[in-house]
Amino acid sequence: MSNTYKLNHPTVLVVDDEDDVHQITKISLRSLTYNGDRVRVVSAYSAEEALSILRAEPHIAVTLLDVVMESDHAGLDACRSIREELKNKFVRILLRTGQPGRAPEEAVVRDYEIDGYLPKAELTSLRLTTMVRTALKAYEELRDLELRRRSLETLHESVRELDSEVVWSGFLK
Repeated sequence: MSNTYKLNHPTVLVVDDEDDVHQITKISLRSLTYNGDRVRVVSAYSAEEALSILRAEPHIAVTLLDVVMESDHAGLDACRSIREELKNKFVRILLRTGQPGRAPEEAVVRDYEIDGYLPKAELTSLRLTTMVRTALKAYEELRDLELRRRSLETLHESVRELDSEVVWSGFLK
């Protein structure tokens, strides 16, 4: 087993009810690579569809999530479901909104476990690419930390078992 996690086949999930947003995002990210792999872009047109995709593909690294879709807060509800229902603490959620007044940045960042807030009116192709690349790196680092935590847990358990065997073998002599 390797001691580090390397993100292979990085995937970005675009969640928005506007087809134009999907098309522009795909164009903006079409040449993005990470660790030598081209970034794959997957589309969902509703919060429910996004949750279905994340259930089927839990290793999606980044979600670009619109706030207002089938309801005024569908994206925020999806954030909660991703973290609480799906228990996915690794996917990096970048919230995109065309209506920042409906989801004020400070409150959203504080109350929902998101990793970036991108008002659509201020979003350039360069900024989007930079934010996605940064989120991919954060995802990879979080997965790496989890791998190391599990390795230490396994090592700790092995030492405890070995210690127990030594105590019992000394007791029996």
